[in-house]
Amino acid sequence: MPFGVFRHTVCVCVAAAGFASTVFAGEKITLYGDENYAPYSYVEGGRFKGMYVDILNAAAQRLKPAYDITLLPVPWKRGLADLEFGSAFALFPPGLKRERTYIDRYSVAMYRETVVVFCNDAVMAVPRKTFPDDFAGLTVGVNLGFLLSDRLMQAAKLGTVKLESAKNNEANLKKLAGRRIDCFASDRAAARYAARQLGAYFANTGFKLQEAVELSGEDTFIGYSVKNQPAYRVDFIAKMDAALEAMKRNGQLAKIVAEYLR
Repeated sequence: MPFGVFRHTVCVCVAAAGFASTVFAGEKITLYGDENYAPYSYVEGGRFKGMYVDILNAAAQRLKPAYDITLLPVPWKRGLADLEFGSAFALFPPGLKRERTYIDRYSVAMYRETVVVFCNDAVMAVPRKTFPDDFAGLTVGVNLGFLLSDRLMQAAKLGTVKLESAKNNEANLKKLAGRRIDCFASDRAAARYAARQLGAYFANTGFKLQEAVELSGEDTFIGYSVKNQPAYRVDFIAKMDAALEAMKRNGQLAKIVAEYLR
């Protein structure tokens, strides 16, 4: 979903109620999320999991008893289409893209996805704080099909850095650990999740994921369909925003995020 480098992939759709009502207590809402966007929302062992799933489940508890919310996985493209055609009430979490005219309201920002540069230990022996100056002559791994940040693309165009593609985070992390690339540009949470998955592989190598610089970032939101206007719409948006803001103030949201960035 979100800033020159994200495929904004995670989605949650809120099914519209089949009737109008002015009484919202116990209103049943279904939130759909991308089934294949680890670590943000994904299915593993038959369970719907991820950072956004955890955040939404926590927010859902705060919306009771006014709203009874269920989270279910869905393919991303289907979620977008349902939002556009009005068969879904809301989509979680697109970035703020004005060309999506079928979204007329966004929630408060829930999280900021960031693309960062990780480098191997040999490269990190020298301070690498300024991009692209401190990275001149280095080879930076990227994932196939991954939309790159403008800063990285410009550096590659000018020949300051060289880009080398691999199929996914796991493949690039293995190359990074083996010093077959100097650095690797990826979403921060996704790269850290992949590194944890490869823990056994790295156990005897001493490899540790080392972050050098942040390249870009984009806030993520719940986007609400312009074509779907249930009677509870204004009330739901206000209560969801209030729940997310409360989680930010008391540290609950930060605690959930920290679990995925360790």
